[in-house]
Amino acid sequence: MERMAPETRPKAENIERLRHVVHLLIRAFLVSGRAGRPAQGKLPFNPLYFHILGHIREHGPTRPSRLAEALDVPKTTLSTAAKALQSRGLLTHTPDPEDGRAKRLALSADGVETANAILAQDLLNMQVLLSQLDTDEHGPLLDQLERVVDGVMGTLAHIDRDPP
Repeated sequence: MERMAPETRPKAENIERLRHVVHLLIRAFLVSGRAGRPAQGKLPFNPLYFHILGHIREHGPTRPSRLAEALDVPKTTLSTAAKALQSRGLLTHTPDPEDGRAKRLALSADGVETANAILAQDLLNMQVLLSQLDTDEHGPLLDQLERVVDGVMGTLAHIDRDPP
């Protein structure tokens, strides 16, 4: 990991405070998901399953190798998850128009319904989060979160390229 300049090095108490807040947010959404039946009861909560369905809903049918790359998971992990989603009737294989021998993963009709239910739950969760603040606080919060995410993603990409 890159060394941080002293003025950007977080204080230990702020690190612990953030850890606690993130832990509580994750817990709140997990409890909310159990109480509200994730994906409207169509699929038990599994982050990878939800990401797979959401990615295909957003980007359309995708080769498994490209999906694994986009989600940054090993191909074997993606394959196992895709098979589980296929067995639930949520994914199908379609021919790849670029290469007739290759297959793409696509959403079945039930998959579209489930992916849309997951999106609806995500949007409801974000509405609950934002409703805790005044509307004029939304923009600055989102700007800061985007800055943090961009920085974290850049750091992760650097770690992936330059292992210790």
